[in-house]
Amino acid sequence: MRIILTSLVILLTACSSNTPSENNTQAFPYRYNHDAASQKPIKKIILATQSFGRPPLAYLKNADRRVKRYVKEYLEGHGYQILPGYHFDNAWKQAVRSYGKYYDPSTGSIDNLTWQRIMLSTGQALKKQTDADAIIFADVIEHDVQHNGGMQHSARFNGVSRKPYLKGATTSVPLGFDWNQDVKAGSVLVNIYNIDLQRILTNYGGMSTTQALESKNGDAVWVRRKNVLMSENSIEEGIEIAFHPFIKMDDYPGEEQVYETQTKTDDTKSSNNNAEQTK
Repeated sequence: MRIILTSLVILLTACSSNTPSENNTQAFPYRYNHDAASQKPIKKIILATQSFGRPPLAYLKNADRRVKRYVKEYLEGHGYQILPGYHFDNAWKQAVRSYGKYYDPSTGSIDNLTWQRIMLSTGQALKKQTDADAIIFADVIEHDVQHNGGMQHSARFNGVSRKPYLKGATTSVPLGFDWNQDVKAGSVLVNIYNIDLQRILTNYGGMSTTQALESKNGDAVWVRRKNVLMSENSIEEGIEIAFHPFIKMDDYPGEEQVYETQTKTDDTKSSNNNAEQTK
């Protein structure tokens, strides 16, 4: 148990960058444990109703719920059985009662050790109380990207390419506009664990930018989009990318990675989704 807990601490703290890939210009180099996935066929899945770490920012909560709904449909469409969410809710709430709250909304900070204990306790309860084969976290995260200076000014991140979104009457951009500014984008982060809390997959899928270019007093400025992550096509594309290679995606937009191997107690070292969000 101590070994698993130590590994879970590494899991949450290993990656502290605010961006899910080095430069956000290509598909994330996913981490996939084929051996752990093959030990027992995964048929029954519990979708986590809590985030993998920090909760989503307030204006992303609706988008997060929307993406989770699409994830459920995507998995069911590929033959997986989704167990009722109350299993996870009950196990998680009991763990929080035992160990306390791990997230301080006033500071945005996470007590890593408390979070890991809650995660471990939840996994153990689900193993005893259900016949689930795996637990899946699918979360919306926000991170920085840049639109390039080419003709289309596309932003490329986590396997997708998106043109800038123009708000309102904005039809042109002033000459000399700085396209190198950081703007916000939304991706889906998928973390899959078998019921023994061995990591199966960590991967990101790009969806859409969350800021638009608006003309104000003759200048073009980036502003937050009112309704973010509404495009069904963008969400579905991001989900397909993020679940690869657990569910093979045709024409995957990135390089295939060498599959990992690990022992039963060697848990994950994946990125923490919302611990990486910008405030």
